[in-house]
Parts: sequence; structure tokens; C-alpha cells
Amino acid sequence: MVALLLGCGAIYFVLGDSQEASLLLGFLLLIVGITVYQERKAELALESLRDLSSPRALVVREGRKERIPGSQVVVEDIIILNEGDRIPADATILSAHNLSVDESLLTGESVPVLKAIQSTKESWEIYAGTTIVKGSGVGVVSATGISSKLGQIGTALKQTQLEPTHLQRETRRIVKVVAILAAALCVLVAAVFALSRHDFLGGLLASLTLAMAILPNELPAVLTIFLALGAWRLSQRRVLTRRSPVVEALGAATVLCVDKTGTLTYNRMALAKLWTPSGEFDLRDGKGEPLPEAFHEIIEYGILAGERDPMDPMEKAFQQVGNDLLADTEHLHPDWTLMQQYPLSPKLLALSHAWREREASAHLPIAAKGAPEAIIDLCHLEPSAAKSIGDAVERLADSGLRVLGVAKARFKSKELPSEQHDFDFEFLGLVGLQDPIRREVPQAVAECYAAGIRVFMITGDHPQTAKSIASEIGLANPDSVLTGKELNTLSDKDLAERVSITNVYARMAPEQKLRLIEALKQNGEVVAMTGDGVNDAPALRSAHIGIAMGARGTDVAREAASLVLLDDDFNSIVVAVRLGRRIYDNLKRAMGYLLAVHIPITGISVIPVFFNSPLVLLPVHIAFLHLIIEPVCSIAFEAEPEALNVMERPPRPLGAKLFSGELFLSAVWMGTGLLVVLLVVYGTILFRGMGELDARTLTFTTLVMANLGLIASLRTRHRKGKNRFFILASAGSVSLLALVLFVPALRSLFHFSQLHAVDFAIAAAATGVSSFSIWTARWLVSRKRQGTSRAA
Repeated sequence: MVALLLGCGAIYFVLGDSQEASLLLGFLLLIVGITVYQERKAELALESLRDLSSPRALVVREGRKERIPGSQVVVEDIIILNEGDRIPADATILSAHNLSVDESLLTGESVPVLKAIQSTKESWEIYAGTTIVKGSGVGVVSATGISSKLGQIGTALKQTQLEPTHLQRETRRIVKVVAILAAALCVLVAAVFALSRHDFLGGLLASLTLAMAILPNELPAVLTIFLALGAWRLSQRRVLTRRSPVVEALGAATVLCVDKTGTLTYNRMALAKLWTPSGEFDLRDGKGEPLPEAFHEIIEYGILAGERDPMDPMEKAFQQVGNDLLADTEHLHPDWTLMQQYPLSPKLLALSHAWREREASAHLPIAAKGAPEAIIDLCHLEPSAAKSIGDAVERLADSGLRVLGVAKARFKSKELPSEQHDFDFEFLGLVGLQDPIRREVPQAVAECYAAGIRVFMITGDHPQTAKSIASEIGLANPDSVLTGKELNTLSDKDLAERVSITNVYARMAPEQKLRLIEALKQNGEVVAMTGDGVNDAPALRSAHIGIAMGARGTDVAREAASLVLLDDDFNSIVVAVRLGRRIYDNLKRAMGYLLAVHIPITGISVIPVFFNSPLVLLPVHIAFLHLIIEPVCSIAFEAEPEALNVMERPPRPLGAKLFSGELFLSAVWMGTGLLVVLLVVYGTILFRGMGELDARTLTFTTLVMANLGLIASLRTRHRKGKNRFFILASAGSVSLLALVLFVPALRSLFHFSQLHAVDFAIAAAATGVSSFSIWTARWLVSRKRQGTSRAA
């Protein structure tokens, strides 16, 4: 199409019609500019990845500490690790003190990972792009840049190719077919005109006029404006569109793959349940009732077993509950002094803090917190008590909670022991923590199912946690879970079968998410995926519709995605799907209108040539019609309100054609009916001997007036709201027509004659006949559709 526009513009410049040439070349520059801009934006993902992999780093070189850009870190550099630092490269730990790392960017796990020198490789390896939330340590760099885990994700992101949307492929096919047919017809018209009238220049002009009439010059502008205005409408709902062609794909989405951490959840830990041997208390009920006294000590000593100003999300969760529920009690102790810390160790997954009270006391309070089995061990409980606690731990874990035990002790000696086991601990109870579900998610999931969209949950969490979350948000078949380990054992064929029945995926690695997306695509699904981490970027890029979280998402995820939810509101996904369906519906109407309106324009340009009759349409008339057609099909139809049932029908099939058989036949019927009416008017005027100017004027006037009836017939029947742009477009068309009919200078430029009252009556009658035939066609199509629906 670009080549055709460029060629037509060049020919018009040669012929001296600079106005028409400038119009065509203006469209060309607009399309090329937008294309270049969009492709440039797509490359920002890799640049963002390079930025993320280059934080500042504190290294030891030649015996001196030196802070350098992360990009300058090399293999075998010694790096100093402190709380709050972002790790600049993959490294092996040499020493660690209570070191915990947030690896959610890579794994999707919201819980920090304890790092120490152990027998397992994962325990002493740390990775670029992750963040230290607690403790300190020293490491030696083992991999940088493209060799790091972060760099490997970048490689996958670079190798993943963006696929053209179905609309883009279909539009290219339509333009190609029409262009070939138009070229052949234009050559034929030029030859017939030149041979029959012995006027080569007139034949060339007639063929160029036909080319302007038959070629879909409006199509690039219509697509650009539809998608641009669709992106603007999405932005009003806090959804940023990074690649405008994806707007039309929204309405075809059949599967929504949801990343749990930060998407379904808030990506922060919160206390959910408290358990003691005497009972339990659910903090999620939200009834505003005070915390029973029996549970005060669990919160009190849970806070004492943490940092004063923590970065660890679990420690923050304890402090949040303490501030909310214990602020007016004696159980918070900001004035106590920390005497000694007993950190987590690979042998004992518990930590203890020894405190000195503000007032001198013979006993030091000791607070312990950690894995339930470690706390049971510290408390030296009887087997029956340990079994009772173990059953409670299993029950809380089965409900998707991360469980910690809390204990207390009082120590009288002046010299603190070297090990936690030397304290005489008393078991206080269990604390269940969870990453809370976003409040709006269950309703959004229900709306997706109502619209025929399957919802998948993909997470790095434990399968039991995934089941619990899936049940809570209303996911279908939540008990069927596929883990990343199980996925690796499946062939591509087996995986394609499994994804057709499984909606919950746990312990998934980045490359497995990408494989899952590819399996869904092979099944013919139109895949939308949400995510926020670096690990989601390759899958976001591979999905038909990648949706990144804007507030909490990483730059890499945002740049790899097609859409960005600016406020991380899960409901925005449903809004985006609704708008996508509306946009596609209106685009079909616009395309049907373009096909229908081009039939009479093409026919009235061609038929006079073959009958050796005066030409009706000249280049100036085609340019005038473009002023009417383009705003109507690109703005008035785009603003058409959505149908009432837009979210109550299943997604359109992946292979659904924009020009379906029904749309094509309907448009051809409408266009042909209008062409017959125009030919009758044109032939009647010539038959009466009124002359070329009269025939052209009355035929053109009828065409413009009947065009308004064609527009009205294609509007949404059962819709929400009004379309003021349709009224403006209609008023604009009538005003422009009045100018060229009643202003003498314009009338002369258009080669028109002056119309009389009887002429307008003829035009109005012809418009009525045309509108009647159009509405009859729509009624017949509607009856046929209803009959098919009843039969089904």
C-alpha cells in the first residue's frame, strides 16, 4: 500500500495536481512515521534489561573497597553485600550473616530466600537483579552480563519474535488482492477509453480516477486512527497501549495467563491466622473486633524476634499487625535494648533475640521465631504436644499459608549462652502468613469466564499454595495442578493436551512459562498474559497480548508487554477486553461501509467508459468523497457505543475474517443496490437530454445523500449510549455538499450545474429507494441469523 500511495503521488505531481499528490504523500508519511515509532519502542526492552543489570556495586580491589557501576564488575571480583543492595552480578557466597535475598524478579516467589554456605548449590548462589532484604555478606562474582541468569532471560527475550496480529495479516491480504484487481481494471479502462475516444491522456486520467475510486486509500488511515483512538480510550481507563495493533486482538483473547505474585496478589506478606493450643484467630475476617488477649504474646514476641526497621516483608507484616492491634497495649517495646542476636542457620531454621527491658530486671526476655519444627525443637516439647502442633501446621499450610512458630524465654544469667538451645523456651503458637489476594480479582475472574475466557494461574509457589489461591479467586478446576518439574517430563504433544484441562501451574521457571505460552498458541488459543517481573518478559513478548503491571512491574516487563496496567488494577483487564471487542465490532462496520461505498463509486466511474458516455466522477470528486468517507469510517464508526451483549458472547475464533461471508455479501448487496439507483438517475437525466453537467450534478448529489443512509444502516442496533460524531459527520457531509452546489466558484470547479427543486426531489426519492433496499438487506440477514441460532 505504501508503494501504491508513493506511485500515485508521484504521478499526480507529474500531472501537476499537487493538491491530490500532497494528500496521498501526507498519508504515506503518517503511516511510515507511526510504524518506525512503534518498532523503536519494541527495542526498549533490551535497553531496559541492560540498565537493570547495572546497579552500583561495592567491590574489593587491591585490598581497598571501591564503589563502581555494576557494568564494570568482572568475574572473580569480591563484592560486599549489605541490606537493601541490588546484586550486580551472579556470585558465590564466601561468608554470610543472616543473609536473605528477594528473588521474586527471577522466581516469582514473594518470600525471601535464606542464603548460607551449605551443601546445596542454590543456598550459596546469588543472582544479578535480586535484592538483599536482610543481613550482610561477601561473595565472589561468578557470571556477569549475558552469562548471568538475568542475561539469559535477555537472550530469550531477544530471540522471541513478535507475531503480526490476525488483523494485520488479513489487511495485507485484502490490500494485495484489491491492488491486483484494481491495476488490471485500470489498465483495461485506460485502453478502452483511449481506443474508443482516441484520447490517450483522457484515458490515463480516467484510469487514475478509477484507481483513486477503487483502491482502499482510506484503509491505512482507518486502521491507524481506529487503533490510535482505541489506545487513547484504554489510556482513559489507566491501561497504556505500547503496540497499537494489539488493541484489536483483545476481543479475540481466549486464555488469560495470570502471574500470581503482584498480579493476583499484592506482592507483600500479611498475617492471616494465629494459632495457639487453646484456639485460633483469623485476621482476615475484617470485622474490626479487637485481638483477644490470648493472642497478644504471639504478636509481641514475633515482633521482638525481628529487626527494628526491617526490609523483610514477613517482618513488616508482624510490625503492621502490632501497630494496628497492639498500639494501645503494653505489648510493644520500642524502648527495649537488643543485647544479642542468634541468626538463622542451616542446622536450625530459627532466630532468637535477647533483650534488656527499660527498667532493670534480673531476667532478660528472649524471643524466638522460625520454622515450626525448629521452634518445636527449641521448646523440647513432648511427642503428643509436638504432634498436635504438627497437625495444626499441616492444616494451615494446606490452606495456602506460610507457617512460622513463635516462642519465648526468660534468662537470668549475666552471660548469654552461645546457642539458642541453651534457653528454656515456652511455645506460644503458630502464625500463618500469606500474600493477600487483591480484592477485585474474584469478580474480574468471574467476568472473564462469563465472556468465554479461560483463566490460568502461573506461579513459582508451592502447589498447595497455588491450589488455595486458585480456590479463593474462583478459578475453575483448582485442584488440578501442573508443576514445573512435571512439565519438564511432558512432550510438546502431551503438554498441549494437558493445558486444555489444567488451569493452575506451580513452581514454574521463566523458560517453562514461555513453553506453556507456546503450547497454548499451538492449540489455537489467543493468549493474553499478565506479569510484572523480569522472569515474565520472554513470555509477555511471546503471548499474543502481553499485559504488564505498571505500578509494581519492572521496566523489562513493561517494555516487553503490549499493554501496561498503570494502576495494577486487575479489573482493567476486563475493561480492556470489553473495549477490544467494541473496537473490533466497530472496525467491521467501518470495513463493511468501505466495501459498500466503493462499489457505487467504482461502478459509476467504470460503466460510463464502456458505454462511451460522459464521465460522472473526476479526480476532484473522488477527493471530495474522501473528505466524507474517511471521517465517517475512521471517527464516526469508531465512536459507536458498544453492543449490550458485548461481554456475554464467546471470543471470536482466531481465524475469524474481518470480511466474513455474511459481511461481504451484505456490503455487496448494499453497494450494488446504491449503484443501481445511481445508474437509474444518471441514465434518466441523459435520456431526457439534460446534458453532462446536469447528469453529473444530480448523480453526485444522490450519491452523497444516499451515503448517509448507508452509514445509518450499519450502526449498532442495540447499543449503550449515543454517538454524537455520527450527527457531526452527517451535518458535515450535508454542509460540504451545500457549499459545492450553491457557491458558484466551487460549482464551476466541480463541473456542476445549478439544481432546481425538482432535482432535489428526484435525489431524495432515489435516496429513499436506496435506503429501503439497504434496510431490507439488513432485515433479511438478521432473520437468517436468528433462524440459524434457533436451529442450533
